[in-house]
Amino acid sequence: MNVYELVEKVGGEIVRGKARVRMGRDYVVIGTLNGDHMMFTPEGTEMAREHESAPKKGGRKAKAALEPEEVVVELEEAPVVKATADAELADLLAAVEDK
Repeated sequence: MNVYELVEKVGGEIVRGKARVRMGRDYVVIGTLNGDHMMFTPEGTEMAREHESAPKKGGRKAKAALEPEEVVVELEEAPVVKATADAELADLLAAVEDK
């Protein structure tokens, strides 16, 4: 792991030739520019060692895909009632007259 990878992994930044990471309220310099490449500081070397040896988080394991089940629903045929508006009206009038 190099300085740039560590900065990306821990969410640090490179400012004025120094790679730094915020820890609590303070910034810790983990690398400095030496000519044309970044070199770890002692703090950066220690942090890189910790992050390389840290177990990787595996996340959740994927569940086995469930096969869709076929569902069959049988419906009973409802009786068909044919009524005309005239028959319904006659029944209503008869009911009212009976009262």
